[in-house]
Amino acid sequence: MNRFIIATVLVCLWLTGCNDRQTLKLSFDTYLARVANVLDTAPPELRAPAPLPSLPGQRELQVQQPRISAGLLDTLKLGECRLLGLVSEHNGPVGKSQQAGPVFMYHLQFQQGLNTCLAQSNNDSLTHWLSELKAQKAPLLPGFYWNMMIAEPDIRAALTPRARPVAADHSGFQATYDAFSLFADLNPQHPQTTAVSSDVFTEQLSGLYNNDYLGELYYSLHSASHYLGESLNFLTQLEQFNCGPAGQDDAKRLRNAMEHYYIKDIQAQLTELDRHFVRLAPLLEQSLQPPPERADAMAEYRAWYASGLNSRLYTEYRQLTLEHAKAWQTFLRRCDLSPG
Repeated sequence: MNRFIIATVLVCLWLTGCNDRQTLKLSFDTYLARVANVLDTAPPELRAPAPLPSLPGQRELQVQQPRISAGLLDTLKLGECRLLGLVSEHNGPVGKSQQAGPVFMYHLQFQQGLNTCLAQSNNDSLTHWLSELKAQKAPLLPGFYWNMMIAEPDIRAALTPRARPVAADHSGFQATYDAFSLFADLNPQHPQTTAVSSDVFTEQLSGLYNNDYLGELYYSLHSASHYLGESLNFLTQLEQFNCGPAGQDDAKRLRNAMEHYYIKDIQAQLTELDRHFVRLAPLLEQSLQPPPERADAMAEYRAWYASGLNSRLYTEYRQLTLEHAKAWQTFLRRCDLSPG
């Protein structure tokens, strides 16, 4: 008996979670059903949206980096810059098995250590050697950063489009925002790359562990566009609606349905999706700038998700919201009705 009760509770919780993530679709279903009822017709059946473009494979995107090594005597010079510990750790068993994120952090901290040492050095011979080493290693830093963004497992998982919408409370957003804010600041192409400790980097990166918020946000905006498009196709019936005296009562009922079910419910949900993407969009654009040799492979993904507010995912959604509003404005004007 107890097992049955536990199983029932678990099923109910699972169903509640699913329904929580289907709020937008259910709202569109209700909205279109109310409009259809006034028009005395069947509402459209909202199908699942088409699949979103995926993130290209890691091997397709990763860039090979040349290894720069120095002799023992030269390496010992790094002791004067307090970099020997960092280098030893990187070349040890743990360092050699690190993922792309910690590898980038090593090269970033090494480069920043070189810059500090150069600024403080009074030894001409050391300064000359450090300058040559910097000239060799600095051009490689953007490649290590790029490899981090497309190969670090938790970042790659976060960037992967999902096939489910975000939770109603947008849980996972803040951790996603914090992580990509840091990544954007760390981009070597940024004029002032932030000095960040490994602990801070690890903490922010850990916020992406099992956090699919960004991929779910992609899907939510994409499905919103799909539902808006389906709604617009259905609302073409408003063009034949009789706005004469005999149809005035039904015209008011249609206006009320739009205001109650779309503006007060659906539009509120869309506003939240819009607001969260607008905050993330510039961070994605700044973080996902591929090297020239990977631009073609990354072109579709960037066009869809990482072109700021010009991202196709967002522009299509915005265009459809405007077209939906225009359809109702045209109807209200033709029937000589003002918004309630």
